[in-house]
Amino acid sequence: MTFEEALNMLKKRRVLRITVSGDIGSGKSTFAKRLAEELDMPRTYIGQIMRELAIERGVSLDELSAEFEKSDAGDRELDRIQQEKSREIKKGVFEGRVAWHFVEQPDVTLFLKVDPQVAAERVWQDKGNPLRDKYNSVEEIVAADEKRKQSEEARYNKFYGLSAYDLSNFDIVVDTTNLTIEEVFKNTIIRMGEFLQD
Repeated sequence: MTFEEALNMLKKRRVLRITVSGDIGSGKSTFAKRLAEELDMPRTYIGQIMRELAIERGVSLDELSAEFEKSDAGDRELDRIQQEKSREIKKGVFEGRVAWHFVEQPDVTLFLKVDPQVAAERVWQDKGNPLRDKYNSVEEIVAADEKRKQSEEARYNKFYGLSAYDLSNFDIVVDTTNLTIEEVFKNTIIRMGEFLQD
């Protein structure tokens, strides 16, 4: 199947829920954003949900984040909202570490993986990334990413008894380590087309 054939097939589907999960620095947000644009579908992600909640509650995003850090209720509310949105949206891209678990009847569950060293180097080389200025070296980014991953794993295991990084939960796994953004996009579109064709 060619890229064009796969893309056209995805565009023609009346129902298409795609979840995009992945390692820190794997390019999942870049991929999910482009996928939603190319398929002319809404993209649902935690940052968007948090902004909507902040507006609804009449608080700033920083205030909402601070509130969510005080208890587990915030994470649970975000997961619940993502699940509700997936019931309403028949064609959409749902981005998040555990989107595959909360989206109702996903058609494709996708995981982008990356070597931790390469992920850290991507952040380090991205002058526009605000995270870059927090660290003094690539090694510090690797350590911070690992700490964040462990924290997330503990949280998801505690709340739901699951792992965000267990690759057996996904229909398609793409290693972005040695691929350009364009290669990731085209290869993944083809793999999704082939998966849905079967």
